[in-house]
Amino acid sequence: MQIDLYEILEVSRTASQEEIKRAYRRLARECHPDHHPNDPGMEERFKQVTMAYEILSDPRRREQYDRFGTTRDGPGGMGFDGFGSVSDLFEFFFGGGFDSPFGSRRTRRPDYAEGEDIVRTVTFSLEETLEEQEVTVRIQRWETCPACKGSRAEPGSHPRTCPQCHGRGVVTTTQRTLLGVFSSASPCPLCRGTGAIVDEPCKTCRGKGQKAEARTIDLTVPAGVTDGTVMRLAGSGNAGSGGGRSGDILLRVRVKPHPVFTVDGPDLVAELTVSYPELVLGADLSIRHLSGDIIPIKLPPGTQPGEVITIRSRGLPRLNGRGNGDLHLVVKLEVPHKVGRKERELLESLQNHNGKLAGKSPRLRKLTKHRER
Repeated sequence: MQIDLYEILEVSRTASQEEIKRAYRRLARECHPDHHPNDPGMEERFKQVTMAYEILSDPRRREQYDRFGTTRDGPGGMGFDGFGSVSDLFEFFFGGGFDSPFGSRRTRRPDYAEGEDIVRTVTFSLEETLEEQEVTVRIQRWETCPACKGSRAEPGSHPRTCPQCHGRGVVTTTQRTLLGVFSSASPCPLCRGTGAIVDEPCKTCRGKGQKAEARTIDLTVPAGVTDGTVMRLAGSGNAGSGGGRSGDILLRVRVKPHPVFTVDGPDLVAELTVSYPELVLGADLSIRHLSGDIIPIKLPPGTQPGEVITIRSRGLPRLNGRGNGDLHLVVKLEVPHKVGRKERELLESLQNHNGKLAGKSPRLRKLTKHRER
């Protein structure tokens, strides 16, 4: 990671110590984690601001930083690639936690990790989405060991602080060169970054602090759920470590395509195929709804192909529980591929009749006169 400390504090490279101090106070107040308790990005930003201030407010360290270039480029630049994150870099400079200028303190155990999510998929037919569904999901998840309570040590014994990293979980290596003193941090090889040594590992979890368990989870999927919906069961996934929160169970819903109805949000859409006489004269029709109900349809005379007939509240249930969507029927003209002799005679007669009417229409006569000119 390449970092420009002046950019972090939003000051120029010629800024005075007073300007640097004012910038730090402003940014620390804006980014303080107490003001953004659920924003990890803001916590990292606060750490960067504090780190930049600690270096640039020290004339000797600032001079060394300016002489050897920014962290972005230049020979001898202060590279921090040996650190896994800005948190590691901050820990190296200021210890295992950090003290804010407002008096609060936050620390994390070296083995801190949030639990992973568990993803499962359930599949329904479109008909099943009309009603609430009860599903049973079988999972296998990592849970905190009931015997050692996550300590990894056999009950009755206790982990001891790692003598190599003194409980920090990282070790620092310092090198002196002609360009100055450079340090890097890496996970402690003795405790593997946990900060503690377990002399008597727990027999139940074999010193892991967690144990895989098979569980059965009963869930209620609400009516009206659509394809691609993701339901979240917070805190029911794999357990975290070092005080980290447990992951979630994510239930992805798949809805199989229906041969007749398509879904548009809470609305249902289908084609209503009718014949030419029904379009012209109108008709009393009926369709079978997704629920199995027979719904009467009144087709007005003169309906045009492509028109939409809407039937209110016959769509899918709305997820917020406030009624149902609508059913939209798109009128489509059915044209037969073959007709019998009698039907052909009737159609030709109708065609001739319509041709005579068209010949007498004002629009056609006006167009004819225009061409004659």
